[in-house]
Amino acid sequence: MKFTAIVVIAPDDLEDRVIERAQQAGAAGVTILTGKGIGGEAKKTFFGLTFEGTQSVLLMVVGAHLAATILKELHRVLVGGTESRGLAFAVPIEHLTGIDMRQVVKFEEHLRQDDA
Repeated sequence: MKFTAIVVIAPDDLEDRVIERAQQAGAAGVTILTGKGIGGEAKKTFFGLTFEGTQSVLLMVVGAHLAATILKELHRVLVGGTESRGLAFAVPIEHLTGIDMRQVVKFEEHLRQDDA
């Protein structure tokens, strides 16, 4: 079976929605990291204090066949009109070790459901 890593960088307030949508589309486990980013726009200030919002970095290892479906669902959460509130991308995994075999079984079950 081939695997893909999906990386999502989104504001903290979207974290739960991103995870929910990804799991509905077939993702099993999610690793959550906290980060800060510097965008192309100037930082917002309030009475001379700089406001820096935190972001969630979500990492998922999924069956390669699920990557496009998951990214489409994430697009619905992250992009509204012309404004984007986050970033998601997929990277194929060449070699993998340490994956929970229950997750592999879940991927295989999802494949069988797609074939039915």
